[in-house]
Amino acid sequence: MAIRMPAEHGAWGMLIVPYVAAAAVAGVWNVPVMLCAALALGLFVLRGSVEQQGGWRTLRQPEHVAFALVLLAMAGALVLGYERTQLLAVAAAGVVLYGVQEVIMRAHNESKTEKRSLAAELVGVVLLSLAAPAAWIASRGRLEPEGAQVWALNVLFFLGGVLYVKYRVRGLLAHREFSGWREKVAFAWPVFFYHLLLLAFLASAIFWREISAAVLLAFAPGILRANGLVFQLGEKFPIKRLGWMEVAHAVVFAGLLVAAYRIMQ
Repeated sequence: MAIRMPAEHGAWGMLIVPYVAAAAVAGVWNVPVMLCAALALGLFVLRGSVEQQGGWRTLRQPEHVAFALVLLAMAGALVLGYERTQLLAVAAAGVVLYGVQEVIMRAHNESKTEKRSLAAELVGVVLLSLAAPAAWIASRGRLEPEGAQVWALNVLFFLGGVLYVKYRVRGLLAHREFSGWREKVAFAWPVFFYHLLLLAFLASAIFWREISAAVLLAFAPGILRANGLVFQLGEKFPIKRLGWMEVAHAVVFAGLLVAAYRIMQ
């Protein structure tokens, strides 16, 4: 069997956007950044391929073995050749988060409710967003406070995106008409509550001068999108279009975030 590419558009965005944003803010485009990007994409593809073909037991297939050996060589070059040893900590965190996500997904599958639980998707956000510290370490050799900050901001953005998509879909699958905005808020309150907390957190961080006020502009489209649930909840929409719209939101967020840090510099 050939290597199969993952079909999750949103997951691709959660991996690539934090990586590119962190590398752009770090500002050093070198061989380790390119090598680490190839490694991160390769691991994502390998995981998707083995899961689509029956689980990790298919890792013994010749094409998966060869692919894994190439990725192992890349990892060795980064850690031993370029001395990016902090990537080992990122890899360890990724293994732990992946294990947690698997446990949640198995328990959820037994309940036979949604295809993937909200908890598993939120853990997946943190897992994929590890691309940000990986990019920073590859670029500068070690994770610095600014790099951790960029990582945290990416996590906060994508958590909001997952909540929005989840409740947008739940509203459609509920097969009901919402009589007014109060009923919609009651149904999707976690989305509104999260973005209210996010706005308060960003405002306080700006007040204490931990981040630039320009960072708030990067979150503005996402916050407005979340509030749009008051009008959108229950309406029919193409699922694929929603996925591509989330990718577009992520690209806009990354561009504005990088611009905000450029202003700060």
